[in-house]
Amino acid sequence: MNVRRAHQEDAVTVAGLLDEATVWAGDLGFSQWPLPFPRDQLAAAIDRGEVYVVEAEDGEAVATVTMLLDDPYWGDRPPDAFYVHKLAVRRDRAGRGIGAAIVEWANAEAAEAGREFLRLDCLGHNPAIRTYYEDLGFQHRSDIVADGRTLSLYERLVR
Repeated sequence: MNVRRAHQEDAVTVAGLLDEATVWAGDLGFSQWPLPFPRDQLAAAIDRGEVYVVEAEDGEAVATVTMLLDDPYWGDRPPDAFYVHKLAVRRDRAGRGIGAAIVEWANAEAAEAGREFLRLDCLGHNPAIRTYYEDLGFQHRSDIVADGRTLSLYERLVR
């Protein structure tokens, strides 16, 4: 797998990945992200260099992730973490370890930058996604309510 920063020409692909994940989560009874994902927000995040495209060996985009240097959900903290957001894998590629590989890539990026932690949030009332991140070594730290949704905050030490 190849992870690279997204460019504006990737915006349609990234939006499609996020929208597909949102529809899938919605079918399971969970409200993930706005549908369609706001294209202006996505374009701005791409311009800031926060959005990444994950490509299979054949060059096909199979996932996306957004990496942030801070996160208001976690409050005022020292610059000791990378924050993983909007991790979405194409549904026809799910179950192949792509998400776990992205987390390991993020871990390596955090280690290279001298960060101690990877942090993320997920839907607090979705036991499957919570278990998924716990199986990847994340520990639950707290729950918050943001935009009317309960989010669970997770972190793990950078390895």
